[in-house]
Amino acid sequence: MDERHLSAGEAAYAAGDWQRAALEFMAAAHGAPSEGAGHALHHAGNALVKLGRYSDAVTVYQKAARDVTYAKRGAVFANLGAALMASDRADEALGAYASASADPDYATPYKAILGSAGAMYALGRFEDAAQAFRQAAWAEGNPDPGKALNNLGLSFMSLGRPEDAVEAFKAALGIEGYASKGKASANLGLAYASMGFFEEAVLEFESARDEYGYELVDGTLDAYDAARVRVRTEGQTGSFAAVTALSDPATDAAPGEMESAEDYFAPVEETGAAPVLPDADDESTLRFFTMSEDDMREADRESRKEDRAQKRSPKAIILRVAVVSFVALAVAGGLAAAFYLGYGFPTQEQTVTGLLDTYRADSASTAYAEFWVGAPAADVAQEMRTLPATFSGFVIEGVDRASVASTVAVSVTVDGGPAQSFLIRLAREGVGWKVVGIRNRWGSLAD
Repeated sequence: MDERHLSAGEAAYAAGDWQRAALEFMAAAHGAPSEGAGHALHHAGNALVKLGRYSDAVTVYQKAARDVTYAKRGAVFANLGAALMASDRADEALGAYASASADPDYATPYKAILGSAGAMYALGRFEDAAQAFRQAAWAEGNPDPGKALNNLGLSFMSLGRPEDAVEAFKAALGIEGYASKGKASANLGLAYASMGFFEEAVLEFESARDEYGYELVDGTLDAYDAARVRVRTEGQTGSFAAVTALSDPATDAAPGEMESAEDYFAPVEETGAAPVLPDADDESTLRFFTMSEDDMREADRESRKEDRAQKRSPKAIILRVAVVSFVALAVAGGLAAAFYLGYGFPTQEQTVTGLLDTYRADSASTAYAEFWVGAPAADVAQEMRTLPATFSGFVIEGVDRASVASTVAVSVTVDGGPAQSFLIRLAREGVGWKVVGIRNRWGSLAD
């Protein structure tokens, strides 16, 4: 190893002179045996990546990997995988990332997992990519799980599973310090739009733009404009073909390490602070939806009887006016709060319970259609076939409430088989809820 050229290469690399660094590192390794040349060739490959010469970097990294004594062979293989990805050789990249993962001394194995996931995505192996992105998100040492969670959402979108994608994008947005929340927010908008939830989609796109400073352009801007039109003209129903836009692979590298390539859609959290609302379990909030007309009339009679019993002094009149105003404001606030929090009558749980009880009693009957929004019977029957034809019971596992759209997670027990999980989507109809879709939950984030 020529130490003079090696020192010159390191100085040039530190100064950002990639051309000079590549030449000096290559000169340092020239004529040297494979063993001992790994360090210089590793850095030469990184300099070539900085110059955008990915094919040349592939050749140099392959030579660096032959140095079995080099302590950072895992990083070399990971960088080789990234250079192969940048050269549109995803199938070969998978092998390089596998070699990186197999090195017990590789200090950042999550990068190899993330790189493998990106290669699988590029090859159209979206199910495998989803599993790898999920693994990368929580891999030991990963300082940026938001990147993997966002890409997990992209994989679900490519699989036609926008419900699962929504959860992945939300998880990415929940990671403190995640730098690309604007992209994840816009992705979440695309996922909502593909599900026909146009009001939510508009909010997500606007949050990506206004809260995270993400510029909506091309396909994402078209999707935002289309969602706004649908909200104005058709409300929340319908379907929408989401647009996908992927970013370029990241190639910024420090000596000895290079970020794995990542794929993104170009895609939220509501803009501004949420209003202060009463507790979702507050009795006074929920009672509005459960009081019958007789209850209301009786309450009114009692109130008037108490009024007549009071002294008719000016002070009492002023007090009564203040009380009536306060009650009116409280009722209005309770109604607004309950609507905002996703409550109604019938509730989401009551609607889903009625649907499943009716279907379980006689799956051949179409009586369950009363729990659906207005739709052709054939469409409802097709959606209902997502459920098992017969099942012994079910459990509501949770409810994701919102003002105009909600999702209920249900576990269905099948005779002689394991429990199956489903997501039942509902839309607001008046003050209550009706079903708009059913989806099998295989492989979802909740699994």
